[in-house]
Amino acid sequence: MPFPVDPGDRRVLIAAGSLFALITVVALVFSPSVEPPSAVFPSTYSAARDGAKAAYLLLTDLGYNVERWEHPPAALPEEVAGTVLILADPVIAASAEEKWQIRRFITKGGKVLATGPGGAALLPESEIKGKGRISFEPQRFAALLPGSITRRAPEIELDSFFRWKPRQPHHLTFYGDREGATVVSYHAGAGVVVWWASPGPLTNYGLTQASNLALFLNSVGFPERGRVLWDEYYHGQRPGFVAYLRRTPTPWMLLQFSVLALAVLMTYGRRSGPVREFVTSGSRLSPLEFIETLGDLYHRKGAASSALEIAYHRFRFLLLRRLGLPSTVTLDELQRSVRDRLGCREPEFFRMVQQCDRGLKLKHLSEPQTLRLVQELHRYGRRWSLA
Repeated sequence: MPFPVDPGDRRVLIAAGSLFALITVVALVFSPSVEPPSAVFPSTYSAARDGAKAAYLLLTDLGYNVERWEHPPAALPEEVAGTVLILADPVIAASAEEKWQIRRFITKGGKVLATGPGGAALLPESEIKGKGRISFEPQRFAALLPGSITRRAPEIELDSFFRWKPRQPHHLTFYGDREGATVVSYHAGAGVVVWWASPGPLTNYGLTQASNLALFLNSVGFPERGRVLWDEYYHGQRPGFVAYLRRTPTPWMLLQFSVLALAVLMTYGRRSGPVREFVTSGSRLSPLEFIETLGDLYHRKGAASSALEIAYHRFRFLLLRRLGLPSTVTLDELQRSVRDRLGCREPEFFRMVQQCDRGLKLKHLSEPQTLRLVQELHRYGRRWSLA
């Protein structure tokens, strides 16, 4: 049972609803846009300040054979000559087997560019430490050694709380300070390792600071025929369930079931479908035989004028219907209408029509002349789409 609403209360409710709708519209129109939070790791999919999309696209534009690597280390290629793996600040811990796979990739001749403590944990002969005072402000580091890493990069900028502790003499410190090394390179087996204290030089912002761009390109190197694999597997970009099924016999099993289901469906359809009488079409030779027989009759009778009469009257009927003229129109009026409405000013057309009209009256045309006139009528009929 509906309750009656006082007119005064109804006006208050309407006013409150209108005010609420107005406030909602104003809030939607004038509210400041919320920017997406910056990535906490240098992902090649991120265009934020801490992302690495600019560096990834730069390698693509420079002609590098670069690709995002979203597979576990066990899927790394066997032929590693000229292959560079970029481990830009991994955020997901690796298992002992995955670490072994990465170190196997290095010792076989691959090159790894790793950054941060997460990248150091995946490298052989690695040991890092925290510096004495905590500061996350970017710092400038001058080159300490000449080499391929410091070519055209006299000074870089990065921020990190961690430092590398060289364990072997072949661990070359290219940048650093009194508290430790921030950029290190060394050989491990047949491969090369480059480690940065932070991924700052390859981020969208850091790529433009100091000589960070030169450091990035020097660290990647210039593989002629190799590949650059930018790891996204340890950033959480991992194959889903469908990709997992592709590596199993499931697709072949589904294909076999599909073929079996199709065979069952076709068998059931043929056995249970409606029974219809099989209709056979007549021989396609019969119309041709009729035409040949009719042509022989005309030829034996010498009735070329009869064939021309049929063709001419049909052409004249279709042309008059196209022009909207009566059947009693004279030849001169017909020619004038064709010239004015169809734009035909060819004297051959008017001469052909006169020959047809005269030939039907006098019946003196030969078979070649009749054939030529019938062909002309057919040509003009196709030209004006009379059929």
